[in-house]
Amino acid sequence: MDTDTDTRASDDPGEGTRRGGIQLWHALLAGLIVAFVAVCSALGYTLYQQSELHRMQNEAVDTTRGYLSAMSSFDYQNLDANKATVTAGSTPEFGRKYDEMVAALRDIVTAGKGVATATAKHVAVESLDEHTATLIAFVDQQVTNVTAPAGNKQRYRMLVSLQRSGDRWLVGNVETL
Repeated sequence: MDTDTDTRASDDPGEGTRRGGIQLWHALLAGLIVAFVAVCSALGYTLYQQSELHRMQNEAVDTTRGYLSAMSSFDYQNLDANKATVTAGSTPEFGRKYDEMVAALRDIVTAGKGVATATAKHVAVESLDEHTATLIAFVDQQVTNVTAPAGNKQRYRMLVSLQRSGDRWLVGNVETL
């Protein structure tokens, strides 16, 4: 009887073709599933990278806006009020440079009874990667002193270089353009 079963199975010429077609169909389906998963994974990873880049961009803009507002604001009665904020947001090198600038201007600002408030209204990222960023900012500064008691408005364009330190940005340089 076993020979009859074997004979009957081999007598049907279409069965091998059907079995081969089903195997080919399964292989094709498996390949499509693998390709679909690969494309979805690549897309997911790309979206994740872009969201991280967007988050870092927002952090860079917020850091620059707050930093420039603090750096460009002062009161002759307490010139050290913003010093801690500015130096905490600076690289060690730029923190020393800022300290030197404040020391050089201290007598002039105190004698002139200078007071300034500033806002960084427009801040834009020029370039950014995971370690550095360059931003352009427009800073409006309102200054009063003995020569301009009613106040004087100053506008500055600034180029800010940031460096990534851990999970935050530090200011490495500020140039007035």
